Amino acid sequence: MKEKKWVDCPSCGSKSSMVLKSNIAENYHVKDYGSVKITGLTGHFCKVCKDGFYNIKSQNHINSTVAAFKARKDSNSVVAAELVSVDEMAKRLKRTRQSIHKMMNNGKIKYVFVGDIRLPLKKQELAIK
Repeated sequence: MKEKKWVDCPSCGSKSSMVLKSNIAENYHVKDYGSVKITGLTGHFCKVCKDGFYNIKSQNHINSTVAAFKARKDSNSVVAAELVSVDEMAKRLKRTRQSIHKMMNNGKIKYVFVGDIRLPLKKQELAIK
């Protein structure tokens, strides 16, 4: 999908006010988890009202980073009985392993880290059907 080249601000309506900014760093506060710094973001921002938005690639990077941040925090409190393998989750949801990994990357399936391996939580299967 091709990104739109923004010229006029969709928020305040100012003409020719949108500027593409790249390599932005942003601190995100994740409710009940704390803050995480995300770098390397790109987006269009208005010179007048300062409102703006990130492009699709940056938004995906934000979602992935926040999901991994939450997973690392949750890894300390989740017991093994609450976890399921990626293969088992794929089988239960009638999806491919690749789609399960993609859904974990996008934050659609909650997961935790066990060492360097990502394992989805069993209770998530009903929330995504």
